[in-house]
Amino acid sequence: MSESKNQKPKINYPCQWGFKVIGNDEEVVHQAIHECLNDCFEKDHGRPVEIGASRKSGGGKYVSVGLTVEVMDENERNVVFQALADRPEIKMVL
Repeated sequence: MSESKNQKPKINYPCQWGFKVIGNDEEVVHQAIHECLNDCFEKDHGRPVEIGASRKSGGGKYVSVGLTVEVMDENERNVVFQALADRPEIKMVL
C-alpha cells in the first residue's frame, strides 16, 4: 500500500460538514437534531445550519435527514457526530 492511501484527507476548517441522520420518525429526528445543536453550540450560535428534506426507506420504517452545519475544527465535527449518535431517538449517523 502506498503512503498516500494511509493519510487522512486534508480538510480546511472552518467548513460546512454534512451528516446523514437516521431514525424512525421524522419529527422526532428533527427535534433531536435541534437539541443536539443547542447542546453543542450556544443557542444563538449564528452558524449556517441546513436541515434537508427527509427520505423514507423502501419499507417506510426509517427516515433519513440531511444535516449540514459549519464546524470550526475536527474536534468540533467529532463532538457533533457523537452528540447525534448518543441520542436514543437516532438510530445511525453517517
